[in-house]
Amino acid sequence: MKFNPQVRKAIYAAVAGLVPLLVALGFLTGEQSQAILSSVAALLAFLASAMAVNNTETNNPEGEFEDVTEGVEPPHIPGV
Repeated sequence: MKFNPQVRKAIYAAVAGLVPLLVALGFLTGEQSQAILSSVAALLAFLASAMAVNNTETNNPEGEFEDVTEGVEPPHIPGV
């Protein structure tokens, strides 16, 4: 499952709507709801970080970079 921003937003919305309902119905206390919401936020933040690490990679592990300015004229700056 991909945890893109839309999926994470849907999870936050579902949990943020469900937890207060469970508190109102007496299934959870205020302290429990805070712990659940904090845990879900931390889990989703971890998954977002893991996804970012997984989806970014080093193009040049040797540290050498391609010269992208080769053959490009510098911009003309009037008065310089």
